[in-house]
Amino acid sequence: MFALRNLLTKSLRVNNSNSQQLIGKRFYASENNAVNADDLLTFSFMVPHQTIYKDKKVQLITLPGAKGVFGVAKNHIAKISELKPGVIQINHQNGDAEKYFISGGFAFINPDSSCYINAVEAFPVDQLDATEVKNGLAKYTQLYNETTDPQPKAVAQIGLETYQQMAYALGVTL
Repeated sequence: MFALRNLLTKSLRVNNSNSQQLIGKRFYASENNAVNADDLLTFSFMVPHQTIYKDKKVQLITLPGAKGVFGVAKNHIAKISELKPGVIQINHQNGDAEKYFISGGFAFINPDSSCYINAVEAFPVDQLDATEVKNGLAKYTQLYNETTDPQPKAVAQIGLETYQQMAYALGVTL
């Protein structure tokens, strides 16, 4: 690991006659509230069977990262993030917000102010059925509590966490 880090660090530096300078820069989203075409993120959102958005200009997207919910706007730092089950909120240029529930996936945030979301499944939140979510939550809660074998318990935990996030997205309580 140290050798790889050392190699990468060396590849980012340029020797000057007196000092070394880093080539790469970090950029962060601005807090400017004025919205124009130059302040927008280019956003693409795909699932295996469909492209939901391709190169759409948006103000902000909010993502359910594996380490917590985070927002992405223009000039966000480049990163790749695993996404857990949860809600993606898309804030469009006109101020409208749109929400999709995803079962998981990856976000690729690029230095050119573009973001690509690849999800396993995605549905508009308003298409989720609260009754089915309650039933699924009850089913996977029971499976999780009754199962002791590690593999079925892991499957039950994944189902439970997914249905918990769907319930949260819909405001459903048991």
